[in-house]
Amino acid sequence: MTTISRVTLSQTARRAARVMASPEVLHAIIARATEHAEASGRTGSAERQPDGRTLWRLDRGRELNRLFIVSPVRPSLEVLSAELTSKSEAVTTLDYAPLLRAVTAGSEWRFRLKANPTKSLSQGEGHRGRRVGLLKDADQLAWLTARAQQLGVEFPVNRFGLPEVVVRDSHLVDFRRGTATVTLATAVFDGFLTVRDPELVKQALTTGVGRAKGYGYGLLTLARPQGAEADG
Repeated sequence: MTTISRVTLSQTARRAARVMASPEVLHAIIARATEHAEASGRTGSAERQPDGRTLWRLDRGRELNRLFIVSPVRPSLEVLSAELTSKSEAVTTLDYAPLLRAVTAGSEWRFRLKANPTKSLSQGEGHRGRRVGLLKDADQLAWLTARAQQLGVEFPVNRFGLPEVVVRDSHLVDFRRGTATVTLATAVFDGFLTVRDPELVKQALTTGVGRAKGYGYGLLTLARPQGAEADG
């Protein structure tokens, strides 16, 4: 059973601040939470969606931060509470099926996507292209809109002929992975979309969009246009 979980983290909590500073640490905690859930036997094999994968995204706020996790198994409340917050009520997990059923052809949604926009630079014939991050807002927006058909969506345009999508929090992220430094281009997309192919959209919701999914990229979430966040 695919689930979506929300973990509320305080800006001032020392434990949360340490974790939020490293995508590598967050990745490890989330992996432990899902692996512990499977090992504990609380989620039977019939509940697991084999085509899904664990995705996560950290949304930072002024006072509170929210960590969203979409996973093929219900993550361990004990692990998430122990590692991220001292309050068990700060972790909420819901069945993702109702939202997936609501994704129908022609339906309109607000969306948020934190992505790692990249392109491949040619290294000459016979050589594999070099992957580089896109840093300009216009290039990042073009990266997203070029994937509309692949995602099964259409991005509505405004009177200027531009997609109703805002690119924000665009920057480079550096963190340690073992003895190496990982650098990733980051962009958060907020906007509106119309579903054209429900199955492709559901696939994007459960398997992610783009690269670097293990480090908090690729999680697409939807909300009804007139309401609050569907994921929280």
